[in-house]
Amino acid sequence: MGEKFIVSGGIPRKLSEFLSAGKKLKRAEIAEIDFQKQIYTPKLSYVTPPEYTFDNMPSIGFTTMTVTEEEILLGVSTEVLFVDRKDYSVRSKLNHPLFHDIHHVAQHDDKLYVVNTGLDALMEFDMKGNLLKVTNTLGKEAFHKFSKDENLNKVVSTKPHESHPNYVFSINGEIWVTRFQQKDAICVNDLSKRMDIGLGFPHDGLVKGDHVYFTTVNGYVVVFNKNTLKKEAEIDLNASNIRENTPLGWCRGLYVDTDHFYVGYTQLRTTKMTENLGWVKAMIREKKVIDKPAPTRIEKYSLSGDYISEYVLPSTGIYTIFGIHKI
Repeated sequence: MGEKFIVSGGIPRKLSEFLSAGKKLKRAEIAEIDFQKQIYTPKLSYVTPPEYTFDNMPSIGFTTMTVTEEEILLGVSTEVLFVDRKDYSVRSKLNHPLFHDIHHVAQHDDKLYVVNTGLDALMEFDMKGNLLKVTNTLGKEAFHKFSKDENLNKVVSTKPHESHPNYVFSINGEIWVTRFQQKDAICVNDLSKRMDIGLGFPHDGLVKGDHVYFTTVNGYVVVFNKNTLKKEAEIDLNASNIRENTPLGWCRGLYVDTDHFYVGYTQLRTTKMTENLGWVKAMIREKKVIDKPAPTRIEKYSLSGDYISEYVLPSTGIYTIFGIHKI
């Protein structure tokens, strides 16, 4: 059976390591990857029109995908794109002045859910694009920090974020969202329901069978039972790291199939970044210097977390990985 994937992310500007987080990526990109043949094929490059973003080098990258039989739903900075699954053409867009740092978008039943990280909120739309509801992911009043009439498209940054939600998913008819700062996932319909991920800052929330799979940026896959909401596995990918004394990279992007799972890693850049991330320092042996960071890549593991193989993305390709989905 082949191993072909769609990958979403962004292409960096030159010397992006010296730019702020809101300016690093020059364009968004979707690519097809043949994992076995080690082939990278760009399929869609995109730049947000200037009327929907701030001036002076906005960072533009595709975030995590939702893939259906016909479409790919994508967040890109301050927009939502609906992309044709077959030819990767942009079918339509959803724009809203409150959009800022969109991390994920998904359709459940007849509703569209947009994870608005910059607003610390989940936005609910009907399929015609009408805004129905804005829910703060800490249970606060939705507009306690910003006005509902503000144009957040034009704001450079809304940080610090109080929860930094980044992924929306549905289990048993209820809507859930991951919260980066709280290291958990919570049920939007009932905030008392919570999955305590705990080991690190989460991304993803992939539902497969009776389980929900999360990555954490410090290199764990954490598995919960979707019916009991109990944690069933903590898989430490650092234990399988084949690059001695080198951090895995920013762990984000996950696909799980019957016998394996695939994890995306974004290369860490700059001494300043590694100094500011305590979990990176913890990966490095005392007094050891990293000569070269691990590259942006996708690694393949057994379901128990044993490393099998990898595909290193080309230097001209996606640098910041967000989403992985098997074709």
